[in-house]
Amino acid sequence: MRKDSAATRRSDTHTPGPHTLRAVSRPFLLPWKPSAAALEDLCRQGSCSLSYGGPFHVQELLNYLGRDPENQAEQVHGNTYRRFLLAGERQLPLRLEFLNRSFRVEVPPGLEAGEAREVLIRVAALCGLGQPLGAFQAMAANHPVMGPLVSSLPGLRMPQVPSVWEALCWAVIGQQINLTFAYRLRNAFILLGNGIRAPQQELLPFPSPEQVLHIPPGAWRKALFSRQKREYLLGLAQAFLEGTLGETTLADLEDDAAYAALLSLRGLGPWSVGYAMLRGMGRLDALPVGDAGLRSALQRFFNLPEPPKPADQIRLMEPFRPLRGLATYYLWKALSRARQEGVNP
Repeated sequence: MRKDSAATRRSDTHTPGPHTLRAVSRPFLLPWKPSAAALEDLCRQGSCSLSYGGPFHVQELLNYLGRDPENQAEQVHGNTYRRFLLAGERQLPLRLEFLNRSFRVEVPPGLEAGEAREVLIRVAALCGLGQPLGAFQAMAANHPVMGPLVSSLPGLRMPQVPSVWEALCWAVIGQQINLTFAYRLRNAFILLGNGIRAPQQELLPFPSPEQVLHIPPGAWRKALFSRQKREYLLGLAQAFLEGTLGETTLADLEDDAAYAALLSLRGLGPWSVGYAMLRGMGRLDALPVGDAGLRSALQRFFNLPEPPKPADQIRLMEPFRPLRGLATYYLWKALSRARQEGVNP
């Protein structure tokens, strides 16, 4: 995970440039729309099928979703994925079953039309539907490094966290610690928010801002949250409740404005903001500058003598505008695969 220090928060590492804004980046925000038939089926019977609409690396998606077997909010068993999903004011139990060329969405029947639409849009984001893989592949095809990486991962889509709130919480929880401990803290956070002290076999919904604000101070300490992490998470919760932050508010902002709004919050630095914009908002040009995985992948695949500094990370990723975030995800996955296979650079 990435450390966001006070120094990095003040550093000028965003530099998006005018060509990453309305003319280029905005068309990639939630381009997928559910069909009328899928909405009708989900409202009436609580289930519907969605086709992939192109190549889809399903196993990579399932590997990612099931990367923490102890996760209290998400479970993967075989080709099925389960969690709670927010729709309107309700947390709905969701089940996804991945089939040959489609996947089946299951929630409780009797949804209102608005709830069904929200479920399908969040599911589409979760699975990376609508991401412009063809445009990205064409962009990367002639690049000496990214071209071979992209061709070796056909159909790879970047899964999004289903809500901005959840992505921001995960970004704060993961700061300054290794991934194993970050998973442990996230699960403790889910338990605390639901008012539960011991791990459960059943899935739990991700805590709401209201639930977070009601966690007793002693419970944070017992779960090994630092004072800073606790304060940052409480600050985020307060900002969402007061309306300073919100999915609708952030979605209406251009990239620069969204970046500035998030960076102004205590506890969020360039990495946290870049991660949240990429994974929670679907801003596919967002670049999590300073990310440890990105730094290692750039050093490895670009044959650099040392890990690149933030300015060098921005320079090396420049050819992939307006899809630098998607390029980052491919670098992450290529690095993970190379490490698993023991491939030397």
